[in-house]
Amino acid sequence: MAAELRTDRLRIGELAAAAGVSVATIKYYIREGLLPPPPVKTSRTMAYYDAAYLERLKLIRRLREDSYFPLKVIKAILAEWADGPLAPGEAAALARLGPRLLARLTPIADGTTRAELRREYGLSEAELATLEETGLLGEDDGSITRDDVELLEALHRAEQAGLTRDRFPVEGVGSYVELLGELARREVRRFTHQLHTFDDSQILDIAERALHVTEPIVTLIRRKLILRALRAELAAGGHKEVP
Repeated sequence: MAAELRTDRLRIGELAAAAGVSVATIKYYIREGLLPPPPVKTSRTMAYYDAAYLERLKLIRRLREDSYFPLKVIKAILAEWADGPLAPGEAAALARLGPRLLARLTPIADGTTRAELRREYGLSEAELATLEETGLLGEDDGSITRDDVELLEALHRAEQAGLTRDRFPVEGVGSYVELLGELARREVRRFTHQLHTFDDSQILDIAERALHVTEPIVTLIRRKLILRALRAELAAGGHKEVP
């Protein structure tokens, strides 16, 4: 049995093999600023790379080969993908403004109870629990927000339109949570980087407006990507697109 490749201390040839790219490609990405210099360099000609470097390289390859993104778009994605600590000014602004932002953007649906939602929308206990476990229903203190009610209304409208729960069960929202969760994390990090550039008196209004005006953008991008994915499926199956 072949020994498992260690990813905490890779030479450039091992890094290339593990990522499925050439050494020349790695050097090109470093020159273009998509990859940082080697994290460990023991001499002028000897360097080592770690698991985080390998993951970044794999991400670049996916973005290039699967999504055909240009280098400038990949650079922007990588800048948001980084999980480094916040700068002191950013962390201080977040600590000062974060709780106020949460209170502003989490309106409570006064008087609405879990039991009422279950009856109103015909949810089973298991379906309600699934929404709670994925973080889509209810706050940590048990309160129900207006967004919770709006989400259940949207799911109800979808069912009335023919997207019935036997075909599209509540569990299916898990894929949205997984994929949109990463988008949300990056958006919060991007906004946090800008917090210290605004006056405290402006930030609450700006955050609320930004949340609303960007929602149509996300919806339209999703629509375009669905159509692109459908065309790709047709092409893979050898079918011509119907005009």
